[in-house]
Amino acid sequence: MLSMVEPMDQSDLMDGMDTEDVRELQLLTESRRVSTRFHPQHGENIILLEDNTVAYRKASFANAVTFSEKPLLPGEIFLLEIEKNERGWSGYMRLGLTQRDPKCAVTQDGNFPQYALPDLANMGQSWIYGITKTQNNVYRFDSLENNVSEDDDTPLKSECTKLFVGSSQCVKTSRGTIPRSWLRSSSSNKGEEILPTDVGSRIGVVYVPLRNGNAEMHFVINGEDQGPCTRDIPYKEGPLHAVVDVYGTTKQVRIVQLQGVASLQSACRDAILLHLRNHSVAELPLPKSLKDFLLFNS
Repeated sequence: MLSMVEPMDQSDLMDGMDTEDVRELQLLTESRRVSTRFHPQHGENIILLEDNTVAYRKASFANAVTFSEKPLLPGEIFLLEIEKNERGWSGYMRLGLTQRDPKCAVTQDGNFPQYALPDLANMGQSWIYGITKTQNNVYRFDSLENNVSEDDDTPLKSECTKLFVGSSQCVKTSRGTIPRSWLRSSSSNKGEEILPTDVGSRIGVVYVPLRNGNAEMHFVINGEDQGPCTRDIPYKEGPLHAVVDVYGTTKQVRIVQLQGVASLQSACRDAILLHLRNHSVAELPLPKSLKDFLLFNS
């Protein structure tokens, strides 16, 4: 089988296809894409660009709280790349999750939260941390492991140190399997050192359900899982949006699209299905596993 980790290049695939076939293939591929965007509700200093996938802070260092347009699925990585920094301020981007509806995220005085920390966090139902140059794995495993017993419903010790991203070159998410390299900055993919707060750094947030009914939140920084930074998110009580505060020296961030990016394998499947037209997949002289793959039953 073809690798699922290679990005699709449709130019070779479309050679020899007539215009109608090419258009049908494009529509089939586009129909599977799910774009991740910022929510139209945001701080007054934020300008959204490029179909709401880029958040730019136009002034000051505050009033730049933004949200994901849609709630995240368990195991879905919301990934950002820092595109611009601005000297003269202290602190960096804040990132996390909230069960607050972005449409109704107002403080007690009726104003949109000026900061993710402390304003939005103090409203409750939010789990937000500041990104720093070095210390982003803020959760202490030993404090939990020392309190684990055989009888309670706390996650087992083996679960305490489990990293969502793992160590393989492919990462399984709820939106599909992606290459680990997509989570890294271009500099770190070349072996160059880059700090989490530098331009080009890629920072993601994801939540993972636990056996006790809660979920833990992880930061993924340039392809490296930082471990759980909190483990008490009652994710079943309401949808969770990503929160991004373009704060301090962080000036502009872009959402990195991880889902909906077709692989070469998917492109081949689309082409086969397109040319079947009057034939059934079940009638093809192929092994059952390949037929299941074409029908998305694998």
